[in-house]
Amino acid sequence: MSDTVDHDALAAAVAEGMYPRDKAAQAMGIEIIEAKAGTATAKMTVRDDMLNFHGTCHGGMMFAFAGSILAYVINGDNRAAVAQGCSITYTRPAHLNDQLTAICKVVNQAGRSGVYDVEVTNQNSEIVALFRGQSSKIKGEAVPGLNKQFGIYGTTN
Repeated sequence: MSDTVDHDALAAAVAEGMYPRDKAAQAMGIEIIEAKAGTATAKMTVRDDMLNFHGTCHGGMMFAFAGSILAYVINGDNRAAVAQGCSITYTRPAHLNDQLTAICKVVNQAGRSGVYDVEVTNQNSEIVALFRGQSSKIKGEAVPGLNKQFGIYGTTN
């Protein structure tokens, strides 16, 4: 990728181009707050339909929340990428109406592979979950046509 590319602007444009097609994030009420090169932040409110039989946020919902923001970081350079493997540790329950924030940051990205951490916190800044994801670059652009707009030419992988 060219050194003249504004990588933060590219990541923001990728997020803007991805979100309208991200039906799962929309259905969960996930809001992308910020996307920059190597990091992104999202928010989600725990709804009644996200609760398990304990009356707390279902772990699968938290996993999907963390995995969603991971997608915006791994695709932030507009080189299409998918999650290759992920794990999560739940540190405390999230309750109805909790306001969750997920921040994803790159740990290491080299070639076609990457490792990323997501920290999920509640409205009291308490850690609710810690998520680690690995990615793999695939062929194509995350947002088709965006590379041309940014003057990025050549292979996308």
